[in-house]
Amino acid sequence: MSLPFSDTCPPLATDRSAANELLDALIAENAPGAAYEIRGIEGAAPWRTAECFTNWRLELDRPIASIADALASNFRRNLQRSRQQGIKVDQGCGIDYIERFYALQLESRRGFGLPPQPSQFFKLTQQIFGRDVALWIASQNGKDVSSAVFLRDGDIAYYKWGARLPGHQSSANHLLFWSVIEEFVSQGVHTLDLGRADIRNQGLTRFKKELGAVAEPLPYSFYPRVPASVSPEMLTGTSRFVSKVWARLPIVATKILGGAIYRFLA
Repeated sequence: MSLPFSDTCPPLATDRSAANELLDALIAENAPGAAYEIRGIEGAAPWRTAECFTNWRLELDRPIASIADALASNFRRNLQRSRQQGIKVDQGCGIDYIERFYALQLESRRGFGLPPQPSQFFKLTQQIFGRDVALWIASQNGKDVSSAVFLRDGDIAYYKWGARLPGHQSSANHLLFWSVIEEFVSQGVHTLDLGRADIRNQGLTRFKKELGAVAEPLPYSFYPRVPASVSPEMLTGTSRFVSKVWARLPIVATKILGGAIYRFLA
């Protein structure tokens, strides 16, 4: 079992042989119309594997100066630019921060042509994780332009959701993530898990790489076949058409429709 929308959740097994037995057992059930998706493992035939994802991690158990030295020169330039642009970054976990993040999330998801999570989704996340959830928001001239949500588990922090104001030209995201890193290092966080990225998404891949993170292969296994659209970052066919229509809907409509259908997308 896994939480819906987890980037990775391979079988909990003592070794690879035991994991393969579990995959074989799923197929052996031969349930009518059965279709499976398992994230984080490459299943043997007749399983089919999609290898378009990587998972990025940044190790923080070292001096902050060492982490700063590992930043790409382009990232450092954007970091300096964001300070010159007057970007301000703050954090919190209260309902006011959830509402600010969600307002950006609605704009951001529509910009990508994707349904937004319902606001209650994030409110429940805050209730469940309590102090282990942190919302970071970057603003310029009093307007929120970038935001991110992190979950902490011991000495590991997970970047789970992010939102940016579509079309806004600034380096706010660079200052936001660097501020997060400085804070996590001071709190004793050893690893920042930056989540998955589609290897075809050059912009996201470049950002995580310039931050100094390291990528690991993240295979997704499917039975009986790989679906036409595996990645929301690279939609094709009908999914791409629907995405273009969604991007033209009013914000209010995306909020209402997203709240109604998102639970069925897991």
